[in-house]
Amino acid sequence: MSHSLLRPGQAGGERVLNIAVGSKNPCKVDAVQQAFAAVLRSTDPDNTISLNVTGFSAPSLVSDQPMTDVESRLGAKNRAEAAAKMMEGCDFAVGLEGGIVDDCEGVMWCMAWMAVLCPSEADQGRRWGVARTGAFPLPPLMSALVRKGVELGIADDIVTKREDSKLGGGTVGVLTNEIIPRGKYYETAIILAMTRFIQEDVFYKGCDDGGAGITDETVKSYLERIEEEAK
Repeated sequence: MSHSLLRPGQAGGERVLNIAVGSKNPCKVDAVQQAFAAVLRSTDPDNTISLNVTGFSAPSLVSDQPMTDVESRLGAKNRAEAAAKMMEGCDFAVGLEGGIVDDCEGVMWCMAWMAVLCPSEADQGRRWGVARTGAFPLPPLMSALVRKGVELGIADDIVTKREDSKLGGGTVGVLTNEIIPRGKYYETAIILAMTRFIQEDVFYKGCDDGGAGITDETVKSYLERIEEEAK
């Protein structure tokens, strides 16, 4: 069963799901809109829930160009938390943060983290859903510029001779000939971050009330069940 906010109410009880996005970037706001619309198509097939998705200028409180998974994930969570405080009656808040990982073999990988916050959840362990996009290698010249302190969006504009690429298809769009546009790239990861809300019963099966812990006794009981069924 899905989270109560994603389930339809009583017959005729149409309601609005208020979503705050920690960015005013049109591409990011639209990606959140499309992701939640897709989720509701599965959890609310009769279309009793409408969406109110609003972007806010929310700070990441990390570097302008995050260079690690940890920093990028933190930036996404910070944006979600800030956005939640900016929207009265917020049901979910979403933070998106692009980042870079420079590996030991000299390849610079581009990715982004998505953080979905449900402020009404009393249990901290059940409030957050987080996921990462797929990662892809950056061209050598872009990588070299980023290593010199240039933000990826600016490096992209220089190398591809575009303007404001981060407001449009982004690096993933140009490198894939828009087979994977930036919005779709984000949208899939936002849905992945929503798994704990989409399939709440499955995600938290066996967990304690806080949604975090699986006891040794719980694991033992399931292992015994598997052994019994295998006989």
